Parts: sequence; C-alpha cells; structure tokens
Amino acid sequence: MCLGSDRCTELPECGRLKNWDAGILSTKSDLMEEMKLKSAIEAWRERVLAFDREMEEIRGEGQEHGQRRPVFASKPQDPYRTDDPALNVFCEFVNEGTEVLDVGGGAGRFALPLATRAKRVTVIDPSEESLDLLSTRVAEFGFTNVTSVNERWEEAEVPSADVTLCSWAIHHVVEAAPFIKKMEERAMDRVVILEMMETPGSQMAPFFERVHGTRLTALPGVRQLLNLLWAMDIFPDVTMLSPEIPVLGPDLSSTLERLRRMLAVEEGTDADERLRAVADELLEETSEGLTVRGTNLRRQAIVTWKPTQSD
Repeated sequence: MCLGSDRCTELPECGRLKNWDAGILSTKSDLMEEMKLKSAIEAWRERVLAFDREMEEIRGEGQEHGQRRPVFASKPQDPYRTDDPALNVFCEFVNEGTEVLDVGGGAGRFALPLATRAKRVTVIDPSEESLDLLSTRVAEFGFTNVTSVNERWEEAEVPSADVTLCSWAIHHVVEAAPFIKKMEERAMDRVVILEMMETPGSQMAPFFERVHGTRLTALPGVRQLLNLLWAMDIFPDVTMLSPEIPVLGPDLSSTLERLRRMLAVEEGTDADERLRAVADELLEETSEGLTVRGTNLRRQAIVTWKPTQSD
C-alpha cells in the first residue's frame, strides 16, 4: 500500500510518484523553454544594440534609438507591376476584402501595389519623411484606400486587420519579441515578414571597417528571426525567393552618395578620400549595376504563419 513516502517501494505502480515525476519533468521542460526564449531574445537584442552603438559613434549622440538612421525611400515603382517576386507572394494572402497593416511600410513600396488588390492598407511608420513621400504617391496614383499612422509600431493604436506585414524592418527592432507578438495579436488571418539572410549592413561592413577603422556588427537576419520565432513557440512557413545580385547603385556617383549616407561620411573629407579609395578596390560592375566584389548573392525569405487566435 502506497502511503506517499519518499521510500515508496511500489515504484512501477505508484501513480502518485508518477504524477510527481511528470510534474518535475514538466517544470524542467518549461524552464528550458524559458531559457531558450530568453537566450534568443538576448542574442537578438545584443546584435541590434551593438550595431546601433557603432553607428552612433560615427553619427553622434543625443538621439533616441533609431532616429539617426538615414531614410532610404524606395524609388517610385509601378503599383501594378507583376515582376516582383516578394510582392507576388504577398498577393496570395490578399483579395478585395482584405485589410492590411503594413508595419514599417515607409513610402509604400508594397503598400501601393497591395492597395490595388486589398480593401484597405494602413502603413505604420515612425518616419515622417517616408510618410510624406507615401502621401505624394497615393495622390499621384489616385488611391483612396491607403492611410498612414506616423508612430512606432510598439506605440501605435491601430485596429486589427486580416494581414500584418513587415518588410525589411524588423532587423532594426531592439525588442523583437513583443514587436512580433503585437503583429500576431493584430492579425486575424496571417502574419507575413520579409527578411534577408544577410541584412544591408553586410554590404556596408567592408567599407565601414576601412573608412572608420572598426568592425561593424551584423544585424540579425533570417536565421536569427527563425531562432526567435521557434523560441516563441511559433513555427512558420518559409518561402525562399530567388537569389539576386546585391546592387548598391547603377553607377559610381549614386553608389558613393548612398555609401556616404550609410557611413555618415561628408563629401570632401579625409573619410571621403578613404571611401573613394576603397570603392575603387571593392566595387565591380555587373549587368544590374555596381556591387561589392566577392559578396554573397542576396537571399530573402518570406516568413509567414497563421496567428494562434485564428486557428
């Protein structure tokens, strides 16, 4: 007869001991999962903060996180284009009744073409400059179903939508877990994230080291994103897009101008002389434009899943 003693001899049949063991194993499992999540969150945070510190050193202090990043507004593109691989995948999740929240959507690279198919697209972005460009393009193309919210996603008060989308933005987010959690909470049908295997900083890194004399920490990419999602108990579908040549610009003049903005280099300075010298060494022409010699092809992934509440 089992009396619940620590010296119980009826081990194979003792339900009480089995339940106790199961509880211990469950607790250990929960602790391990919590540790994995904490580790993934910290690894992500450390990468973004290190990158920001290094960029702050060359751009100056006194600004809140992210405010000193230059705005690279995408050039106007045909909102009715059909040759954009990422956009074509996005369109699979959108129809005439779909409402979309485009988180960090900027000047509307994807918001405008999605607006040709969706009921409504709302762009949430902290950059006033980008949203001014968005407004100009909305007026130019005559869209009436595109609105914008000039706030950081973390603070934005917006209603839920069918799809929440984030393209090439999450690698700059320090606290990515709550950012993603909010995307999931606001999505009634689908969360969609477009990210690169190697973020744009990877192209800038060799110039950064030669111009400023220090190494640049790589921002998190698809690998780190997936590690974080798995630690959050999110198991998404992943669609890899065809690799592309990572073009910095169509010609030397525009490429140097872009690199100056990225590296906080003033034209005509000693730093600019170093930039020009390393550009002569590292840049090479391709059929698409100028790229960095020996760089990897740009590989992008669309990471998507149905939010828990929609299951």
